[in-house]
Amino acid sequence: MKITKEFIEAWEDAKKYMNLQPNKRKFSDGVQILKKSGYKPNVAKLLTRKGEQDWTREKLFSCLSDVIRLFYNPTAPKFNQPEDVDVLNDEAGEVTTSTQDVDIQEIEQEGPSFRKWPEPIQRLMSVYAKYYRERAKAARERQELPEINDAQVAAQRKELSRKMDICTDKLERFWELRVRYDERGIKPTDAEINDILYSSPANEKPSPSTNDEEEDISKMDTETLRVKRKSCVTERKRKMNLLKYQKPTKQKTENPMPECPKRTILEKKIAKLTERISKYEMELANRQ
Repeated sequence: MKITKEFIEAWEDAKKYMNLQPNKRKFSDGVQILKKSGYKPNVAKLLTRKGEQDWTREKLFSCLSDVIRLFYNPTAPKFNQPEDVDVLNDEAGEVTTSTQDVDIQEIEQEGPSFRKWPEPIQRLMSVYAKYYRERAKAARERQELPEINDAQVAAQRKELSRKMDICTDKLERFWELRVRYDERGIKPTDAEINDILYSSPANEKPSPSTNDEEEDISKMDTETLRVKRKSCVTERKRKMNLLKYQKPTKQKTENPMPECPKRTILEKKIAKLTERISKYEMELANRQ
């Protein structure tokens, strides 16, 4: 991104804005500063359209912090990546992959629209609303942390960010089932919903119970084998998406992960998952 005269003026304004007490920061003033900076113009437009909410304040705070850091390092990769259509998803829990809006209060109160859905969609959207609220709560708590970097605050910030990542991961996967129903009429099964509920996100280490050496697949019933195989296939797909798009879901444009330790770890995990899937498939084929 280029540093213009307008950006320098916005940078000065952003520093003053961020030094105000939280209750003194007017949301509209912050949005105007972001617009003036030229940084993430699509985000500024969306924040204007959505208005002041918990998650829009969090996103505005994050973007203005980036504006301040950008002045010192304008060529940093994170400041020069193309914007996604779902650029607000990380903090908002909001879905932009469908033209249908998600009314969380309507879901939680089981209103008229909720009651019109078939039971599998009701269950799906109920757990969606639960994780939406959990992520919003974690975002608020992270925003309220003092702006210092001592060990305790850093640990709290890291843990809250981890919770947000977990919620984001599950929200994206729940929404994939919802889009499938909207577009193809296929209702989610209890097994599919439970697979998301009880699985770890793509960037976390698998639990010890999933290690090959602790699994005796010959003693598993056929349905358990099928569920485990499907879970591994889903997990492998998400890790492969991380390599290709640097996000766990497919994006419109590719953004391959560069050669780095994280890529090496993901490639090893994909190889192990592929091996495990083959074992499940072999065992299932032998039982037919």
